[in-house]
Amino acid sequence: MTRLTETDVADLTSELVAVEDRLREATGLGLRDLALRSVVDDQRCVQLHGARAAAVPISTGKGVITGFSACVVANLLHLGCDAWATTQPDVRGIQAAVSAGAQVVFLADDHRFIALNVTKGCSTDNDPATADGYVTALDAAAGGLEGREVLVLGLGHVGRAAVRRLTARDAVVFVVEPDAERVAAAHDVGLTFDETGLADGLARCDLIFDACPAAGIIDAADLRPGMIAAVPGMPSAFTAAAQEVLGVTHMHEPLAVGVAVMAARALL
Repeated sequence: MTRLTETDVADLTSELVAVEDRLREATGLGLRDLALRSVVDDQRCVQLHGARAAAVPISTGKGVITGFSACVVANLLHLGCDAWATTQPDVRGIQAAVSAGAQVVFLADDHRFIALNVTKGCSTDNDPATADGYVTALDAAAGGLEGREVLVLGLGHVGRAAVRRLTARDAVVFVVEPDAERVAAAHDVGLTFDETGLADGLARCDLIFDACPAAGIIDAADLRPGMIAAVPGMPSAFTAAAQEVLGVTHMHEPLAVGVAVMAARALL
């Protein structure tokens, strides 16, 4: 999970509707429909509307990001949940959320961002949820992934989850990852992909999943016609010029898609 700043979350909250409009233009799906499609075939199994969810600030590590809990709540309200942020942090906040009837509690520290279903005793992690959501968006924008070649940038938590999801959808996966230990670890857990360099991968693939922390390494001149980019993290690997060329097919937002999928999966 990328640690966001106060400015990041303020912008994400104010731009939520615009983000969904761009997502719908690229994929035909709003955030709620994207989340439901990401987690279950029978969408009637998930009841987001009216689900009670609380975001609890966590003060450990680098501390609370001002506005983060409010941003999570804004996303949950947008999905139709009955959501709120607790005024107390940490254990006191969890106690307050459960006492107020929360079904799901959203918690984030420096290492993990989870949705904890306190009635079922299970949790959902943001990293695979974000990967699943963006793979679903890529699938919808591309009109299907079966047999399609997809370039994944980075084999961190989100990148590995993306490879797993892409493979499950019968995509042909190529990976750019300079860390040999990460490549070996991914193979060790059964992930299937071919390694490639950035230039070769961009020349070959018109579907990109950007899960790396490098900023602005792909410029407009590197783009193929019809390229579609799923970019869950911050910063984007695409320069401003490349993003302008891609338009709505540069699908980039670091929180809303992940929160939507987390909520849907936690409420299964």
